[in-house]
Amino acid sequence: MRIETRQMFRTNGLIDDFVLFGKPEEYVLFASLVEKAITSKVFVPMLTESEITIQIYLSDSDHELFTSLQNDTNDYYSMEDWNNRNYLRVFGCKEVLLELSKYLMDLSARGDGYSYISEYSNNMEYSTLSPEWRLHVDVS
Repeated sequence: MRIETRQMFRTNGLIDDFVLFGKPEEYVLFASLVEKAITSKVFVPMLTESEITIQIYLSDSDHELFTSLQNDTNDYYSMEDWNNRNYLRVFGCKEVLLELSKYLMDLSARGDGYSYISEYSNNMEYSTLSPEWRLHVDVS
């Protein structure tokens, strides 16, 4: 999978935006790692072709899907620190992560096209404080 990041200026400030490109089998792998995170005591990493690693966490206190681009320490003492964030963290409780996993599996079977991470569930919320992800599936 490959991730493109963009910083966009909005009325509420600078926000992150992501485009995730992957083949169906890569979305299946992503879904399996999300499920693995449900039973893991630590984050589950997913390496990408980009400099960004996706880290998936089970967080019983997060009843909506939350994502954030961070660095290792979550400390930003300079613009260089901010511009060198390389962990795209994904948090949610068990129910949220299960919904996300199902959604990613469904995406893998849809064929060429794109969707948004915020569409992951009809029952669960995607945090309004999280950046938007555009999820591209490429079958070629």
